[in-house]
Amino acid sequence: MPLPDSPLASPSAPGESLVSDHGVAADRLDAGECGLICHIDGDHEDIERLKTMGVCLGRRLHVVKSGDPMIVSVMGTRLGIAGRLACHVILRPDHDFSCHERHPAK
Repeated sequence: MPLPDSPLASPSAPGESLVSDHGVAADRLDAGECGLICHIDGDHEDIERLKTMGVCLGRRLHVVKSGDPMIVSVMGTRLGIAGRLACHVILRPDHDFSCHERHPAK
């Protein structure tokens, strides 16, 4: 968990999204938006669960469907992520990168 003077302060209520100057919580993005994962907050069990699904620092996360659960694409794999987990995944929105999923040519 970030220190109190950290730019990524913890939410004041359970389920409240994290937002800072350095990023935005995944649950705040709309379908079609993407960003680079720059921070994952939460307890050890939640962080390990996200890592197991491929939601790791430095990876690009693309929001396929917003809501709870939200559907995201990470490294070409679609995942359903509960809102209670998505609010702990902090992204740097990437407006210069096309977020459309790439499909191999047939």
